Amino acid sequence: MAHINDGEHTKAIYTMIKEGLFKDAIAVLNKQFQANTNSRAALSLLGYCYYFTQDFVNAANCYEHLTVVCPEVDDYKLYYAQSLYQACFYQEAMKVTCQIENPDYQVKIVKLQAAIKYGEEDLAAAKNLVDQSPSGDPDTEVNLGCLLFKEGRYEEACKKFMTAMQVEGYVPDLSYNIALCYYRLKQYALALKHIAEIIERGIREHPELSVGMNTEGIEVRSVGNTITLHETALIEAFNLKAAIEYQLKNFDAAKEALTDMPLEERKN
Repeated sequence: MAHINDGEHTKAIYTMIKEGLFKDAIAVLNKQFQANTNSRAALSLLGYCYYFTQDFVNAANCYEHLTVVCPEVDDYKLYYAQSLYQACFYQEAMKVTCQIENPDYQVKIVKLQAAIKYGEEDLAAAKNLVDQSPSGDPDTEVNLGCLLFKEGRYEEACKKFMTAMQVEGYVPDLSYNIALCYYRLKQYALALKHIAEIIERGIREHPELSVGMNTEGIEVRSVGNTITLHETALIEAFNLKAAIEYQLKNFDAAKEALTDMPLEERKN
C-alpha cells in the first residue's frame, strides 16, 4: 500500500482497515482524494478498500485513475483488469490485460484472461488459455476442474479440485467445489461432509461472522459483503446445505441452514 504523508492520519486509516472498518476508511480517504484528485496514496488505499468490500465498480474507477497517474506501474493495470472482471465487465477487462506487455506478468495475465473467457461462457477460448498455463500449477488444476464441471463431467472435475487441494492445503472455495460436484452426483453424504468442514472452520476462524446467531434468536447486524466473507465460502456452503436437506425432505434442517448463514449486506 502507498503511504499518505500525515503520519497520524495514515496510522488512523491503517487502523480502520486492520479493524475492518472499511466504510469509515473509505469516507476519510474520499475526503483526502477530493483535496488531491491525483493522490496516489489515497487512490491506492481507496481501490483496496473498495475491492475488499466487493464494490468492484468503484475499485475499477480508482485503479483506472491510477493507470493514468502512474502509467509505468503495471500492478495498477492488473488490479484495474481484475476489478473490471469481478464487476463482470469482461470485454473491458480483456482490453486492459492486452495492454500489459511486461513478461513478468504473463502467467497472471493468461490466468485472468482464462477467467474472463470462462465468465463469458466462451469455454473453448478459456480451455485454450488454461492449456497455456504452467502444468502442475494448482490454479491450472482448478481451472480445468471448472471447465469439466461446466461440461457435466463431475467426477473428473472433483478429481481436479482434490488434486489442487493436495497441493494448496485446505481452501474453502475448493472444498465447496468438491461438495458441489458430489451434490451433482447425488452423493449427498459426501457433499455434506465437505460442507460441515467449511462451516466448522468458518465458525472457528471467523467468530465475527456470527454464524448461527439468527437461528438462536440473537439479533445480529450485517457482517458486510467483504472478501473475507467470500473467501470463507460460508454463504455458498449454507445454500448448498439447504438444497441438499430439501432434497432429502429434511425441511426443518433446510430452513435452519438458511437462517444459520452470516447476514450479508444487501445492496439496493
